[in-house]
Amino acid sequence: MFSPDNLDKVAYFGYWSDDTSHQRLVRDAVATRREAMLSCADEDVRTEELKQALLFLERHMTRPEHCARFRQNLDIRDPVQRVMAVRETLASIVKTLSPN
Repeated sequence: MFSPDNLDKVAYFGYWSDDTSHQRLVRDAVATRREAMLSCADEDVRTEELKQALLFLERHMTRPEHCARFRQNLDIRDPVQRVMAVRETLASIVKTLSPN
């Protein structure tokens, strides 16, 4: 889902909409992480989709270490600590991706 092949290239008034597609993919990747955060206390959320979302964001972030930390936090055994750590890391990711 998060590979460059999934970028829809549609011409609008002579311009390609690559930027809009990229923004949509970033939003979808963050949404996939958010869903993982909400479910990680009760289930193993380390799916292929989440892996692809992490890899996609790592390639497009100024601070890719947040992706590695998110992945590591999913390995925490205590569910409460895992959720807290994942939530904190997700907030760091969103902050890094936000323009201001």
